[in-house]
Order: sequence, then structure tokens, then C-alpha cells
Amino acid sequence: MASGLILNPIHLLHIAPLATSTGSLAHALVELTTTSAFLSPSIRKQSETLLPNWFDQFFRRSVWSVLTLNLGTISTTAATLVLNRRNPALQTTSFYWAGLAGAVGHLLFVPLVAGPVQRIVEDCSKGKASVDLERWVSVHRIRMLLVDFPAWLAFVGAVLTL
Repeated sequence: MASGLILNPIHLLHIAPLATSTGSLAHALVELTTTSAFLSPSIRKQSETLLPNWFDQFFRRSVWSVLTLNLGTISTTAATLVLNRRNPALQTTSFYWAGLAGAVGHLLFVPLVAGPVQRIVEDCSKGKASVDLERWVSVHRIRMLLVDFPAWLAFVGAVLTL
């Protein structure tokens, strides 16, 4: 069947974690660029009054895409690992496990950002929202370097070893 050669569901499943982790990493980079702009010395003073309302809107919208992408990565990777039990290629399976660890690792950072997010959104800092945003950006950078980027690299490796 020719359609199986073009859109083989198994091949699409194997590639899906790379696609979703690429989206997740791109999303994280855009978030970093966007939020860091509020910390620029030239606009930091104005940021203090804008941040609570802006971040509330930003976070409410972006949290769903972050969750969708990460849960998509986790579920398609788990499905791929279950499927690969019948025909395990050690190198490919190791890459998928490493990528899965990174995707789950992203969610483990939630407790570290929950406090700053809540304080910004609820405007608890009373004119010092940029301090909490700075904390969020710092954790965000660390998360990107420790789990998001390595997960993406693992899925690149997995796809290259198929």
C-alpha cells in the first residue's frame, strides 16, 4: 500500500517526540526572549506596573501550550517505548528513555517557578514584580539547559538511529 510508505503511523509515532520537543524548546526560547525584555534596564521601571497584568495573561495562555507539548512528548515517547519492546534497538531505546527523562524533568521544575509566578500574577511584590520575574527567568534558563535541550538532543539521536 503506497499510503503506508508516505504516512506510516509507526514512523510518525517514532518522530512525534522529536516534533513535540522541538515545539517545546522553541516555545521556551520565545518565552525567554519575551520575558527577559521586561528586565531591560531601560524599561524595568515601567515593567513593575505592567508585569502583573501582562504576566497573568501570558501565563494563562502559554501554560496550556507548554502542557500540551510536554504531555504530547511524554505520551508519544511512552507509546514508542511500549511499541519498541517487541523489537528493541538498544541505542534508539536509550535515546527515547533519555528524552522521556527530560520531558518529565521539565515538569519537576514546576515547584521552583510556582512561587514567583503566583507572586507576579497576584501582584504580591507591590512594585517589585521584576524581582520575581528575574527568578522565573533564571529557573527557566536552567530548565532549558538541563532538561529541555538534552531531551531534544536525545530525540534527534533517536530519530537518527531509527
